[in-house]
Amino acid sequence: MALLYYPSNKMKNSNKWLRWWFPVLTLVFLSLGTKARHPDEPRHYTPLHNDTLSCLIMPGDILRKKQFPVGYHYQILKEFVQDQHSTLLLTTLPDSATVWEALLNKTVQVAVLNATRDTIPEEMEDLVIAGPPLNTKDHVWVYLKEDFELMQAMQTWFNSFKHTPQYANITSRFYTHDVFRHSDPAGGMLSPYDELIKKYSPSVGWDWRLLAALIYQESNFRMNATSSKGAVGLMQMKQSTAEKYGIQSKSQLYDPEVNIKAGTLYLKEISRQLSDSLLVDAEQIKFILASYNAGPEQVKNCRNFAQLQGKDPNVWSDVVEAIPLMQRNEYAHLIARRFKGDETIRYVDEVMERYERYCEFLE
Repeated sequence: MALLYYPSNKMKNSNKWLRWWFPVLTLVFLSLGTKARHPDEPRHYTPLHNDTLSCLIMPGDILRKKQFPVGYHYQILKEFVQDQHSTLLLTTLPDSATVWEALLNKTVQVAVLNATRDTIPEEMEDLVIAGPPLNTKDHVWVYLKEDFELMQAMQTWFNSFKHTPQYANITSRFYTHDVFRHSDPAGGMLSPYDELIKKYSPSVGWDWRLLAALIYQESNFRMNATSSKGAVGLMQMKQSTAEKYGIQSKSQLYDPEVNIKAGTLYLKEISRQLSDSLLVDAEQIKFILASYNAGPEQVKNCRNFAQLQGKDPNVWSDVVEAIPLMQRNEYAHLIARRFKGDETIRYVDEVMERYERYCEFLE
């Protein structure tokens, strides 16, 4: 299930379309003549200088076509706040709130919406304003009208930024169409986050393709993914786990780099817990994957139970044979709690199969 998605009304008539484009025309006139800023030219700082920009990204990831608009918009906004020496805060909507309420109470300064799908309510027409389309998908930045100075500064910056190599790189990474189809790589890429995965996989001692296979299993490479148990982001980290690594807020876990860094630190911790076992590398990886999915204590219980059944606790296939027995009443006194284990067994199998497939396509 994807976060940051808000079901909106369809455009019902041309008047509602014009409600978007009246303010757009205003911004077009303001941005005429804007050209890319030379690196040596002084920056024109916005009211965000040394402050925080809170944003809400509504267009959902399109998994069928393997497009990642959430990541695309997040990266664009991140480039903006970096240019302005500010910080970015990704905001989510409570179930009972609307994006318009979030803008009105100023928990959100800028919302990314779809101009052809999301309709400004009539009662908000005098309060909010939208900028020109950011891409061919008719995605726009929306603000309170009182934040017109911020809107003008962001649009001026974007008109410059979209002519840079950085922008071309972001577009190619997050709108690659067939690159990620069926989870098989093409064009030398596995995901929009390959560079981050390569950066942090050595800290675990893993092949980066193995870490990519785990991340795909966890989130399908969606930075805004969430679970019913409260795990979020690319590696589906829980706030309670992330706190051990200095991450104090759930919103930080939506940042792809923060999430991957926390996830790899957790993998490293699991690896340390297994370091005293007589595990060969290939088996250790499977037990680490199982622990990441079910929890280290649960996997420890499975290994202990397998040993009691005469199985080798250091061989994953032996432990897998013993796990179904943990559901039987006659063995209840031997285990802390029953464990079905189907999901964990499938998890390990699918990650390893995907890793092998990635290795066939990419070095």
